[in-house]
Parts: sequence; C-alpha cells; structure tokens
Amino acid sequence: MRFDSQRVIYFFEKISEIPRGSGNEKEVSDYIANFAKEKGLFCIQDEQNNIIIKKSASEGYENKKPIIIQGHMDMVCEKEPSSEHDFEKDPLKLIYKGDYIYADKTTLGGDDGIAVAMGMALLDDDSLKHPPLEIVFTTDEEVGMNGANKIDCSQLSAKTIINIDSEVEGVFTASCSGGMKVTSEIPVKLENNKYEKSYKIEMSGFRGGHSGIEIDKQRANANKLMARLLNAIDDKCELGLNVIGGGAKDNAIPIYSYAIISCGEDVYEEICRICKEEEKIYLHEYRNTDKDIKIKISECEKAEKCFCDEDKKKIETAILLMPNGVIALSGDIKGVVETSNNLGIISFSGDKVYLGCLVRSSVITKKYHIYEQIRLLTEAFGGKASYKGNYPSWEYKEDSPIRDVFVKTYEEMFGEKPVIDIIHAGLECGIFSEKIEGADIISLGPNIIDIHTPNEHISISSIERTWNLLLEVLEKFESIG
Repeated sequence: MRFDSQRVIYFFEKISEIPRGSGNEKEVSDYIANFAKEKGLFCIQDEQNNIIIKKSASEGYENKKPIIIQGHMDMVCEKEPSSEHDFEKDPLKLIYKGDYIYADKTTLGGDDGIAVAMGMALLDDDSLKHPPLEIVFTTDEEVGMNGANKIDCSQLSAKTIINIDSEVEGVFTASCSGGMKVTSEIPVKLENNKYEKSYKIEMSGFRGGHSGIEIDKQRANANKLMARLLNAIDDKCELGLNVIGGGAKDNAIPIYSYAIISCGEDVYEEICRICKEEEKIYLHEYRNTDKDIKIKISECEKAEKCFCDEDKKKIETAILLMPNGVIALSGDIKGVVETSNNLGIISFSGDKVYLGCLVRSSVITKKYHIYEQIRLLTEAFGGKASYKGNYPSWEYKEDSPIRDVFVKTYEEMFGEKPVIDIIHAGLECGIFSEKIEGADIISLGPNIIDIHTPNEHISISSIERTWNLLLEVLEKFESIG
C-alpha cells in the first residue's frame, strides 16, 4: 500500500486516552479543537461540542469542490461484569492481538473513533493530495444523534459527504433506517416484604451486539429471558419481586439482566431447580448464538419492599409481551430487515419500572406503528409511553457520483467488486441528507467486529486498506457542485 496508516492508529490511541461516552465528549472535543487551532486551521466548536474543521486544498487541487469527512466522537460504554473500568474517568486500555486491537474487558470505541482518527490524520498530513476538506465530528450519536440534529450546517459548503461509520470493509452503505427511542413507564405498588429471605438472580454470558446491524442474528435478549425465567418461577413458587433491571443502552442487545426476589426457605431449592432447568432450555434454544448463557442465584441482604402480587405479574407480562427483535423484513430487498425493536434497558426507581426500547424501520409509518403498539401495551398496564431521539431514514439514490467512484476505485485497487448495502441501523447520513440539499453521501469503514460489546475489536490491516482507499478517492474524485 502507498500510504502508512500508523498516523491513524496514533490518533486512535490518543482519543482512547480520553473518556468519550455519549454525553461526556467535552474533553475529547476540546482535544480536537486545540489540535486544529495548533495547526492553524479554521475550527468551530458549538454548544453541543460538535466540531467543524476546514483544511484548504493541497497544491493543484484548489479548483476542486470540497468534500465533507464525517463521523461521531462518542462511543457505547459496555463492559464485562468483572470489569472495574469507570467510563467517566478512566482511559481505555488497548490490547493488541495479532491483526486486531481490543480494549480490556470493555467496548473499544472503534465505532466511531476510527472516523475521528482518520479525520485527524487527514488534517495532520500536509503531504496528502486532496480537495478542500470539511471535517465534521458530532456528539451524542449513540443516544439519538443529538449532535447531528443540532449542528448548524450553514458553515458547510460541500455537497459530497463521506461518512466513516460502517463496520465491514468492502461494503459501502447507501441507505439506512430511521429510529426512535421509546420509554415505557409503568407504576408499581410496593408493600412490606413478608418473606424470610431475599436472593439475587443474575443472567449473563449473552453475546449481545448492535441492536440494528446484528438484530437479524437472532441473539438472545437478557431482559426478555429474565422475564421468562421469573414467570416460570412464579408459576410454581410463591415469591415476591423486589427489583428488576438489565441492559445498559437501548441500542445494544442486553448482555446482562438481574432481579432480586424474596421467598420462604421452603421454596428456595425448588427455585434453584427451576433456574437450572430454564438455563438448559435457553442454552438449547440459543445454542447457535448464545452458548454461554448462565443463571446464578445467591442470597443477598433482605429487601424491605416487594411489588404487590398484581404488579409483579403485570411487570413480568409487560416485558414478555413487549415487541422485540426482527418484526418485518423488507418487501423490496431480499434478506434486509425493515422493522425491529430492541428492549435494551430495564430499570426500577421509586415506584416505577422503566422499559427502554429502540424502534427502527426504513418505513416511517411502520416506525410509528410499533410505537403505537408499545404505547397501547404500556397503557394497558396503567403506564405511559413516550419517545425522543426520533431520527430520519436515509433513502437510497440511484444516481450517486461518490458511490460510483468508490466502487470503481475499490475494484481497481483490490480486484473485486464491493457490496452496496442498505442497513438496518441509524446513521447520521439521514440527518445530513435533510440538512444539506442535494447531498451525495456514502458510508464506509474498516472491519470492526462485535461492536457495542466488550469483545469489540478492529482489524489493523483493514484500517490500512480503508485508509488507502479513502486517500485514493480524495485524489481522483471531482465533487458535485
């Protein structure tokens, strides 16, 4: 390859030293802004900590139209139960294994730290050949694309956008689904705990994954199985439910769920038996996707309050009936998921149980239809539902000059045709396609495996190939006006 990607790796390592979970991007935004100022580049940092940096064209490219390079600063923060990592203050500990970079028992943040690293490497190297560049880094993408929603695009003149937020090398994304974050709030009546002892039930060992891109893998949802387990126990044993919780992000398939129950000592052994029996059932059902599911029960400090019996059953039933997973496949493109829902979060606070979902669909009316289902289900159990972070889909365009040049360049460089994909996940491309009239957009990226999980890792050789492809396109492409 002509271009060394070590500078990309360098910047990825630098931003990995800075905590940058969604809502906590101020420090990394300041780092990028200071870097731009030290380089003498035009830079805007807005109230949402979004960044726009402009770099003049290299010699001989002054008359070419500008190109936007775009990605987001924030990352999904997931960790293994045994990890003591504090995402608010601790740097990521990167681990190099052969061709891959991992983080120590946490998500890596390759989604979308690699876009930031490539953007900064472009800004840093004055030997590269390129048209005028407008580098755009946004915040809060993983929790509803809040940064992109609020960014002022009046400072941008480019119509061509290269988004670096896809995870499979050689697969160019040309369209994406829209989505919304839905919260169900269900009240529960509490009463004094009449039982002798309390126990914590934990479910772990789930594969998890991105709730859009990997929803078609049919992986187990820890929150759904916890409700199923509680229902199985409840059918045979008298018990109280004290607490239920699970999952960390609505856009990640939950890998952990727990409940605190109370019961008499005479039924404890039967509960343990049911847990073992259900564990075998789940391991069999998900033998091809989640082969390490574990159910653990252990005594804990006695809880003071329980849900009343009616509300205990109400919560179990609401979770069991909540739409989850693939709901509909596309009628236009074979094998593509059209509509889905992910029950990503269960939490309990005060006298309410909260169920956090992420609804996705490439058909806007279907998105609202699933929300209506969730709303009606929630209201049937005396609760209320609401949504936020509603973001648009990015529609496929038959005519795309940037896609054409990427396809041609990829074939020339690697001797094979790339895949043009329509993904069941949200990308900021949808928002920018609305904000910038006539925008021509493509999304790409290197191989990132198991994103949004503690096993997330990125291929170093794929970073290099993707970097070379990007630079080759920047050299030869004539942007639209």
